[in-house]
Amino acid sequence: MHEMKLYAAQAEISTLETVLTQPWSEQVLSATVALAWYLRQRDSARALRLVDGVIPLLVPPPEGSRRPDAHRARAALAACEASALLCDFDVAEHWLAEARQHLDARNDPFAQGDAWLVEAVVAKMRVQREREIAAHEHAIAFFQAAGAPERLAVAQVWLSFERGYARPDVDHCVGLQPPGAPWPEAAAAWHALWNASRGMALSFREPSESARMYRQAAASAAAVGMVRLEIICMINAGAATQGLGDLDLAAECFEQAATRANATGWPTLIGTANTRVGELMGHLGAFEESRGILADAIVALSIGAPGLHLAIACASLAETLRAMGRAEESLEPMSRAIALYREAGFTHTLALNLIFQARGLAAAGRPQEALAACDEARALIVANDLVSLHVGVSDVLAELHHRFPLPPPAGMVLPGAALHYGEAALVEGRRIANWKAPARLFTFLAERWAEAGDHARAYDYARQALEANEKESLQRMNYPLALVRLRKRAAQGETTGAGAASALHDAVGERPRRHAARTLTPKERSILLLLARDYSNKEIAKSIDVSDETVKWHLKNLFNKLEAGSRKHAVTRARTLGFLSFTG
Repeated sequence: MHEMKLYAAQAEISTLETVLTQPWSEQVLSATVALAWYLRQRDSARALRLVDGVIPLLVPPPEGSRRPDAHRARAALAACEASALLCDFDVAEHWLAEARQHLDARNDPFAQGDAWLVEAVVAKMRVQREREIAAHEHAIAFFQAAGAPERLAVAQVWLSFERGYARPDVDHCVGLQPPGAPWPEAAAAWHALWNASRGMALSFREPSESARMYRQAAASAAAVGMVRLEIICMINAGAATQGLGDLDLAAECFEQAATRANATGWPTLIGTANTRVGELMGHLGAFEESRGILADAIVALSIGAPGLHLAIACASLAETLRAMGRAEESLEPMSRAIALYREAGFTHTLALNLIFQARGLAAAGRPQEALAACDEARALIVANDLVSLHVGVSDVLAELHHRFPLPPPAGMVLPGAALHYGEAALVEGRRIANWKAPARLFTFLAERWAEAGDHARAYDYARQALEANEKESLQRMNYPLALVRLRKRAAQGETTGAGAASALHDAVGERPRRHAARTLTPKERSILLLLARDYSNKEIAKSIDVSDETVKWHLKNLFNKLEAGSRKHAVTRARTLGFLSFTG
C-alpha cells in the first residue's frame, strides 16, 4: 500500500494522477485511495467521488465482522473529513465508524492516530469542543507510543493552535519543536500551525506582527493542501490588518480567502469568508450591500453547527445595522453573537463584542445597559491581558459620558468624564504598535477641550484632527478600488456558490433537508407559525415585538433554509418537511 503521510505536496499528487491513467491494478487501487486521502481538503467533492468509485471494488467483509482492510479504512477516513467539511455530519460519522472497523496496523500503521485527527476535524466542524480536544490528545498519545515523531510534532502543535481559540493570551507553543522529518510536508504543516498559533497569541497585543505570522501560516498551509487552515489564516490576517486601518491590504486578504473558500463548497468557510467581505464593505460605506452579504453569510453558516463563525457574522451584521442608524435593530443579532461567544467560552471575542454591544446600546439611548456591557468587557480585558481592547472601552465610555448625565469615574482629574476617557483612549492606543488615532477621536477631544475653556489644547487637537483626516482621505482615494474588488468577489461568490452546491450533490447525492430543522432559531420558528396563520409582516413584528426590518431579515433566512421562493411556498415546504403540522 502507498505510504500515507498526513499531507502531500502538489508534485506527489501529480504523480498519483499519472498512476491513475494506467490499466487497473493493485497499484492503481493504492494510488486512488492515496489521492482521495490527499484531496480531502484540496478538493473534497472529488475525494468523495474517488471513494465512491473505489469502495465497491473492495471485497466487503461479512456482516458484523471487523476485518482489517487498510484501503477501506483510509478511503473511509478521507470521506469522513471531506463530508465533515461539507457539513454533512451524519455521513461523516458513518465514515468514521466504517474506518475504525477496518483499521489495519500492519499495512497502515499510523491510521489509528490519523483517525483521531480526522475525528478532531469532525468535532471542530460540529463545534464539539471537548470531543475535539480529547481527539487531539488521543492522537498525540498514539503517535508517541507508535514512534511516529513527524506526526507527533504536527499533532502537538495542532492542539496548541486549537487551544488558542479559548485562550489567545497564552503562548501554547512554548516548548514545541519542529519535526526533524524526512518528509518536508510534515515540516511545512508544523510551521503553518505554529505560525497560526503564534499569530493568535499576538492578535490582541501586537496585531501587526500577528497579521504577518498569519500570512506566513497561510503560505505554508497552501503548500501542503491544508486548505481549511490556509483560508482561516488569510481571514485572520485580514482582520488584524483591518484593525490597523489598512483596508486595502485587508480587502486583498479577504478576497483571497473568499476565492479559496468558494472553490471548496464548504458552507462554514464560505460563510466565514463572506462575513469578512460584508463587514469590510460596511466599513467602506456600502451598507446595503454589506447587510445583504452578511445575511447570506449567516444562512450559509447556519447549515453547519452554530459556533464562533456564526457569532462573528451576527456581530458584523449588528455593526452594519448600527452604522445605518438602526441601533435598536442591531441589538438582536449582537445579543445572539454574545450568547454564542459565552457558550463557546471565547473570552477574548466576547470582550470585543461587549464593546460593540455597548456602542449599540448607547446609540439606542440605553446608557445603563451600555455601562454594564463596558464593565463586563473591562473585567475580561484585565483578567485575560487583552491590552489592545482598553482603547475601545475608553472610547465608548467617553461617548457615553458626553451624551448622558452619568457619575464621573473615581480619581478623575480632568475637567469632565468625557475628556477623562477620551484622553485615556488616546494614551492606550499609542501603546499599540502601528496604531493610528482616527480623526474622529482628535475631533472629539478638540471639542471637549474647547468646551472646558482650554483653547490651546483644543487648537492642538483640531490641528491633529485635520492631519489625520487628510491621511484618511488619501487612504480613501483607494477605497473605491477595494470596493470594486469586493463587489466583484461577491458576484463571483454567487456564481461559484451555485456551482459548488451542484458539485456537492453530484458527489454525495441529494441530502435530506434535516439541516433546516436543526438550525431554525426560536424566533424563526415563531415566525414560521405566524406565517402559517397568514399574518402580515406588521402583525408578525407586533406579535414578537421586533421591527418590520427584523421580520424581513428573519424571513430571508427562513426562505433560504427552506429553499422557498414565497411565503406560501415556505409554509408548504415546512409542512412537507415536518416542521409544521398540516392542521397547524
